[in-house]
Amino acid sequence: MKYNELGKTGLRVSEIGFGAWAIGGQAWGNDITDKNAMAALQEAWQQGINLFDTADCYGDGHSEALIGAFLLGQREKAVIVTKGGTSYRVKERSKDFTRDYLIRSLDESLERLQTDYVDVYLLHVPNAQWQDEAHVLDTLREIKNSGKAHFVGLAMWGAADTLHALEKDTDGVIDVLEVPFNILNKSNFEVLCIARERNIAVLTSEPLASGVLTGKYHAQTDFADGDHRKGFWNDMRWETMESSLREIAACAKEAGMSMAELALAYNLSTPGVTCVIPGGKTPEQVRKNVQAAGLRIPEDMRQRLADVPGFVY
Repeated sequence: MKYNELGKTGLRVSEIGFGAWAIGGQAWGNDITDKNAMAALQEAWQQGINLFDTADCYGDGHSEALIGAFLLGQREKAVIVTKGGTSYRVKERSKDFTRDYLIRSLDESLERLQTDYVDVYLLHVPNAQWQDEAHVLDTLREIKNSGKAHFVGLAMWGAADTLHALEKDTDGVIDVLEVPFNILNKSNFEVLCIARERNIAVLTSEPLASGVLTGKYHAQTDFADGDHRKGFWNDMRWETMESSLREIAACAKEAGMSMAELALAYNLSTPGVTCVIPGGKTPEQVRKNVQAAGLRIPEDMRQRLADVPGFVY
């Protein structure tokens, strides 16, 4: 495993982290068990992964609880990233970035994680309106000063809201950004450039495009009800991505890698990316993710993949 400096924080993190959305048990199919989740966490630890990325809404707190239980007795060796701002207790799972809600959410996360601090606390996709009306940068500063989170930032989706936050952050409050980034998702190139200029660490979520870049899924895949991929990966999406997926498969063959290894190597070869956080529901999935540690692709292939038609959020 290779390790990178986490921006300006002074922390060193494995270049491949553990994305813990799936082990929460919701939105990723019906084949998830706590036994497999704990085994996956153990495999990640043994393989040298030290960054664990979760959120209070992943499994309505269950993902955090699993990580807290797993890290008992070894918490100081881990880097825990969690997020708040999704009101998962209400049916519509609306957003709430008010100061009081976030302070309460962080306290609840700490209880589930069985720790008195998190290394990084991220606000979970606040749009520009929420950023301005709730003064989220002030709340992040307060949270950091409290010591309950050593570093703070934002976990975002599309680039427009992220760029808005970066424009407003004249005092350098943001230490870490988490954004979706993969061969098909073209949303965040500008964000990566600005983050690199400011020495803001970038964690890349969905590096495997929700599993599509493993080659496991195809147009005939029928995702289970409740699986978040069911709506996004519809017939039209598969049709528009067909030529891109063929080009990616050709590049993988040329590089002597699996599609998944190529997808992770693409992230790791992109300037500005600090840590890639693929998900892992089982030890086998974790082992496959870790096989990409240290892999890089030539710049001409990286550019070729960057030019593959994809989509923008």
